[in-house]
Amino acid sequence: MYNPLPYLPEKFQQIVLWFKTRKAPSKLIFILLGFLATLWFLVRVIPKPSRAHYPCMQATAPFMSGFVIYLLSLGGSVTSFKQFRYFAGRSKFLMGALFLAGSLLFFFFTTLQMPSLSHAGVRATGVNYFTPNAPIGVAKGIFPGRVVWMWNPAATNENCTNTSNNNGVIDDGDDAWFMAKNNNIGVIDSMITKSLLPLTGASTIAGAWDSLFRFYNRNHGFGNSGYASNQKVFIKVNATSAYGGIAGGKFYADLSRTDNLSVNDFVSETNPYVVLAVLRQLINIASVPQEMIYVGDPARNIYKEFYDLWHNEFPLVHVLGNNLIHTEINIVALGRTPVAVTATDRVFFSDHGTVMPDAVTDKLFTLYDSIAYLINIPALKAHSIGGITLAAKNHFGSFTREWAMHLHKGLMDGVDNPVRLGYGLYRVQTDIMMHKLLGGKNLLILVDGLYPGEDALGVPQKWTSPPFNNSWCSSLFMSLDPVAIESVCHDFLRTEYNGPTLAESRPNWYGVDDYLHQAADSSLWPKNIIYDPDNDGLLIASLGVHEHWNDSLHKDYTRNLGTGFGIELYKAHEPHTGIAGNPTPLKLSVYPNPVVTLLHVVNPGIRRAEFSLINQRGEIVQTGYLLPGPSSQIDLSQYNCGVYILQLRDCGQEQEIKIIKQ
Repeated sequence: MYNPLPYLPEKFQQIVLWFKTRKAPSKLIFILLGFLATLWFLVRVIPKPSRAHYPCMQATAPFMSGFVIYLLSLGGSVTSFKQFRYFAGRSKFLMGALFLAGSLLFFFFTTLQMPSLSHAGVRATGVNYFTPNAPIGVAKGIFPGRVVWMWNPAATNENCTNTSNNNGVIDDGDDAWFMAKNNNIGVIDSMITKSLLPLTGASTIAGAWDSLFRFYNRNHGFGNSGYASNQKVFIKVNATSAYGGIAGGKFYADLSRTDNLSVNDFVSETNPYVVLAVLRQLINIASVPQEMIYVGDPARNIYKEFYDLWHNEFPLVHVLGNNLIHTEINIVALGRTPVAVTATDRVFFSDHGTVMPDAVTDKLFTLYDSIAYLINIPALKAHSIGGITLAAKNHFGSFTREWAMHLHKGLMDGVDNPVRLGYGLYRVQTDIMMHKLLGGKNLLILVDGLYPGEDALGVPQKWTSPPFNNSWCSSLFMSLDPVAIESVCHDFLRTEYNGPTLAESRPNWYGVDDYLHQAADSSLWPKNIIYDPDNDGLLIASLGVHEHWNDSLHKDYTRNLGTGFGIELYKAHEPHTGIAGNPTPLKLSVYPNPVVTLLHVVNPGIRRAEFSLINQRGEIVQTGYLLPGPSSQIDLSQYNCGVYILQLRDCGQEQEIKIIKQ
């Protein structure tokens, strides 16, 4: 029986989590959680029975029924025991024995119905511990749990070799992944457009960006507002290799990089052309002023080659520079915006020094206090200490200590020799994802998989797994669910990097996805760990949904299969087809229309279809599923008169029907 806490109203979640922080007994927490789940179900379903089909109600119902059976069993046990004492006291031993047996039987059911509240840590061992299609947590996003994957080999140069002529500078004699000849900016821009449209459901790219801003603001308590011209947007990139400075042979005084491959100059990192495409859309389409955009990896510097690419087209965009580490570089003279450090600590790690003794609290760069939105663009990479490094790990560059080495013990902890294997352990990535200034400011997560790497400092390699077949990965991944996108990217990484040695199979380490389990569901937090990185007492039950695909060939999740409420991998590069690849355009119909109360939906398909009801302000007011056949109903009695849009989705197909509510 799974945990209903993430599905309850936020105030209910806070009540239960408050008791957990006080180390209340598990039985007391179970009773409290069962009572709140039952109350929530009854309050929602009695006025409107059709809500019983909602995902949140379907998630809560099993726990509610278990709690009710627990109460009945407990009552039966107590009553039977009283009867046993009554008959035993009157020497009626046969009747007493019967009631004693009944009391023990009821007690057994009482114990059976109380789910264990012990923390995560017990998982299958061996090669099958990434259980397929077993979602954990609550999906987030305009389309909950949707991760858009866009693959286009034309974005990259198949003949790129990542070799150098070692003459000290980047020139035509070099053949690096980040050079113009190896990136098709027109294709990359198209890939982002074709990803944003299905991510948001918008019909235009301007509408897609507006939907992103409005979705963020609604979920942060700012109402249904779009972008305001005085709001800062930060594009967080991965620039791991820009360390060592002039003396280290990585770059020169003007921050132009060398072409010395012995110091890993061609490391896989955030592609500058992906950033350029995002800048073009933000400025030219979403109307974000150049001067309100910041780009960089604040703990590092941005190479001159990348700076010139962005600055030549958008001279008012702020490209960050760090002169706190590389004091020999005149950051301001090079046109960079220098970073600064907060005066006080901003992050309070939830292990309280037990796992990371050198990282009890930490400062951040001041930019995080002032930005309104964050676009996180990590590179798709494996990692020698964390197993994988994606959007959460990308924030190691948001901490002010060089290399953020003090945080590495919160990962798998060991270069090709992980000692923190397993589940139910403190994971620093979960703290980062839950921090209101880091994961909490995500407007969009865009994982750059054009030229992935097998390690944080690895040079890009071609991928052998299907459909890449010894070509570049040439992919972009996009989502509004921070857990779902890391889960999907983990599946890609563990499929590609699954070699015979420990070092070659980093994404397959036992427990690599432990931080995603914990970010998805607070019942999986380790014993004695309460994730509160803001130190404000406001806890989060679920950041999103975690799941592994069915297999590496089909790459389907439960929403693709129509079997659950987990992840949907929207393959934007594929024709959207129905079951077994046969085109099956949606042909759902409704009646009556106009409607007063109940809208009947006829679904001629063989699977349930997902729906969203959208009002005239563009707000999603109801979601759910419609079963095959003519029997599904949507209750509109609570809504004002007017025009609504019913969006329908199944197997990648979409349909919209205009509804008139009278």
